[in-house]
Amino acid sequence: ILWKELSCCVLSSQVKYSVAVAAADALEREAVLYHQAASVNALEAILRSPLLVERRVQHYRFPKSKAQQLAATHAAVHSAAGGLLPLLDGFSCAEEARCWFVTNAPGMGPKQASMFLRNAGMTYDLAVLDRHVVDYMDEVGLASAERPGALSTLNGYSRRENALKAYAHSLGMSVGLMDWAIWIVMRVFKA
Repeated sequence: ILWKELSCCVLSSQVKYSVAVAAADALEREAVLYHQAASVNALEAILRSPLLVERRVQHYRFPKSKAQQLAATHAAVHSAAGGLLPLLDGFSCAEEARCWFVTNAPGMGPKQASMFLRNAGMTYDLAVLDRHVVDYMDEVGLASAERPGALSTLNGYSRRENALKAYAHSLGMSVGLMDWAIWIVMRVFKA
């Protein structure tokens, strides 16, 4: 299940989450990420296949580039620790793990790395700062306006995350549960 979660987080960048989940499910069914070497061609072929998303057939938008990113991530994980579970077990803290994924998993930014680590059960101490959470933070004055793209760097992301952490802790919550609650409310509010 860890590889499915990781692939979903890599695939969700610039793509609707439901499409990324369907693509990750297709990769999981074929078990291509459970081999020592993941073939870019095999990954790309699966990502080019039609996906059933919310009872509609859709196609993944970036099959070639995401196949390359997934294969490179797979190779980096195996090179570093021989597998995903040993890699995760080797980190001393969630921030160290997130930094490793942002640095070594092409196409994976701080948001996707934080989401993976939470979904993998490693931590609730990292925030997943998607557009809904950031809009909420801006609306209630939790963080000053950042330049566009600031959330794609670890430093810019950490500044926003620290503001949300302080807010969550003042309410007696972990930031990982706070951002989830905000995400749910803001999705409904914006609908």
